[in-house]
Amino acid sequence: MRKILKAIIIVCIIFSAIPTWGKIKCTPIYIFGSAISFTDSLVYITDIQILDSAWVDDKTDFLLKRHEYSNQLRSYFTQQGISSRTCLVEFATNEKKILKKYARLRKKLNGTKKHPKHYDLREIDEEEFTFSIIQPDVIYDDGTSASISKKDKKRLEKSKDKKSRGSLKNNGRRGNNEGEEDTPPAMPPRH
Repeated sequence: MRKILKAIIIVCIIFSAIPTWGKIKCTPIYIFGSAISFTDSLVYITDIQILDSAWVDDKTDFLLKRHEYSNQLRSYFTQQGISSRTCLVEFATNEKKILKKYARLRKKLNGTKKHPKHYDLREIDEEEFTFSIIQPDVIYDDGTSASISKKDKKRLEKSKDKKSRGSLKNNGRRGNNEGEEDTPPAMPPRH
């Protein structure tokens, strides 16, 4: 009985050691970052940006070299003289998912009306900081590397057009004008 159990455990270990990575694809993504310090209440968040050719694992939908994108944000803060920040990066391959993630993070940082959080939320515009594309060291067994598909190129052009027109849902913010505050819409009167 013990021999069978040991054999099953060995087989499980072998199969768990087999890499689960799929084929790497080059695709446009939406990305934003946040920088939080655990010693103060100042939180920085970047605008949603579009990277036209990021490298994503097709099977797991995981951004390759993700830690280097957060390192780009960390080095930006180091250059600004702001250190000891924990930098996080969120990404998605479509607009709805990234807007949902962006709104969720802003809601966590702002809190609710009944239980407000006391974070000083500061936004970093795309003119101040932009993510740059990081090329992975991936070459397939047949000697080819990943390339962007025609479908993804069309989606990229459509996304860039939306971004230039400003219809990327104003990056998840409610205020439309520059001087307008971030307040909820007024409730209609009860009769």
